[in-house]
Amino acid sequence: MGSPASDPAATGSRTKNGFTILLVEDEATDAELLIHAIEKADLKALEGNIELVVRATAEGALEALADQPVDLVLTDMMLPGISGLDLVSQVQEIDRNLPVLLVTRVNEVPLAVDAMRRGAYDFVLKPVSPVDLGMRLHRAVRISEIIRRNSAFERAMQQTSEAGDLVGTSEVFREVLRLVRDAAQVRATVLITGETGTGKGLIARAIHEQSREREKPFQVIDCANLPEGIMESELFGHVRGAFTGAIADKPGLIELANGGTVFLDEIGDLPLPLQSKLLRVLEESEVRRVGGTRVKRVDTRFIAATNQNLEEKVRTGAFRQDLYYRLAVVSIHMPPLRERAEDVAAIARVLVAQLGKEVGKPQSHLDSSAVADLAAYHWPGNVRELRNVIERAVILSTDDAITGADIKTLVSQGKKLSPSHTFLAYTTLPYTEAKNRVITDFGQTYVKEKLAKHESNVTRAADDSGIPRQHFALLMKRYLDREPSGDG
Repeated sequence: MGSPASDPAATGSRTKNGFTILLVEDEATDAELLIHAIEKADLKALEGNIELVVRATAEGALEALADQPVDLVLTDMMLPGISGLDLVSQVQEIDRNLPVLLVTRVNEVPLAVDAMRRGAYDFVLKPVSPVDLGMRLHRAVRISEIIRRNSAFERAMQQTSEAGDLVGTSEVFREVLRLVRDAAQVRATVLITGETGTGKGLIARAIHEQSREREKPFQVIDCANLPEGIMESELFGHVRGAFTGAIADKPGLIELANGGTVFLDEIGDLPLPLQSKLLRVLEESEVRRVGGTRVKRVDTRFIAATNQNLEEKVRTGAFRQDLYYRLAVVSIHMPPLRERAEDVAAIARVLVAQLGKEVGKPQSHLDSSAVADLAAYHWPGNVRELRNVIERAVILSTDDAITGADIKTLVSQGKKLSPSHTFLAYTTLPYTEAKNRVITDFGQTYVKEKLAKHESNVTRAADDSGIPRQHFALLMKRYLDREPSGDG
């Protein structure tokens, strides 16, 4: 646990992803006893360290709440100035989800009960028993963490449309969001790289929607699926008679996006002749329609994306070096889903909520086994594959709860993640549930492998396992829901 602090300078920040307890006690002796009891309780947070902030008055506690994030308040009932009872009420006004644990004397219990009616979480009696306080604090910490996770999920749901459906809390993903915010504040060109299905298009749209030009056009050009002749016309426009079928003047998407953004998806497939013409637009801010002689000034921001290695294409002469440098003024790499497995659960929950509403199943949700199985899969198709699986699971599920069995029938029969990634999937669950899940997964795998090795002969599988046949039969029933046949 981090060392306690008694002034704002010492507690102005907390360990990243840590858990902060605010202790409010005006009696120095009682404060020392409470600090000792808290340290003896050996509290553990799911993420980061336990940090302790100490204040002597409710007024000081309210200042601390204004200065830094706090996850749990432990306060004496009787304080100078603002009382502990009134502190509970004011904490509720600041953050109704912040648990407050009261320390009170026996003759103050009616006041503590009143405080709980006002929103306090629990109370502990003086003289404080370290065992009793530790038990209540352990419970309060877990409640606070549950509330924090639910609040984070709700914020992600609320911010989904604002951030272009970008959801995640992993460190690599937070860096992507930081770059998106920075890129949105300037008009520089942006190059987004990443595997197919990682959400490069969402990144491009998020940059546009967070920019000052969000009300201006956002034009998308797929450089991979348009023939060169048509692509040139789509980009730059054409004049009447420029080619067969050009029966009227037509502005290109760059011209139509004037003041806004052009998103060039799969820029690595842009033919070399068009690369030179695009470079001219980027350098001169002018566009000339196919077959035309006049140029038109444009104020258009360009965002490009690719799943290819453009530096390698530059070395082989398949992509212009000057265009590459002109595009990559700001570079954002979208990591594959397997490199941010801790984000899978949050993305999946958002998708279930969205798709459930779309198909008329608003109560659809993932149970813990589904979350663990989703986190353990390697997702070669990235977020696009995850969305496909979730959509099918929502449509095909007969109950509101989508289970691990539902997920297993839908994911591709590819290779699973490494053991470290599988373990990460377990850490998405509460300890007891994760422990039971590990035991169940081991039991299922072990029994299946032994039966497969001995061609479903239960007697030989049991002998190989070193346990009686009757015991092995019980394992089959428990983990595979199968009764042994009479194979001797």
